Amino acid sequence: MVQKKALETRLTLKEVIYMGMLAIDELDEQRREQLADRVHQMQVNGEI
Repeated sequence: MVQKKALETRLTLKEVIYMGMLAIDELDEQRREQLADRVHQMQVNGEI
């Protein structure tokens, strides 16, 4: 998934990860929790 986003944005993997960290900082607390729950569920389901 990260590699796909890197190719789409023409960034390195490191840059995509950092971009995600900056985007997370801009979310409000509720949205951040929703996103964390979604990513955790992806992990549980073996999607990542």
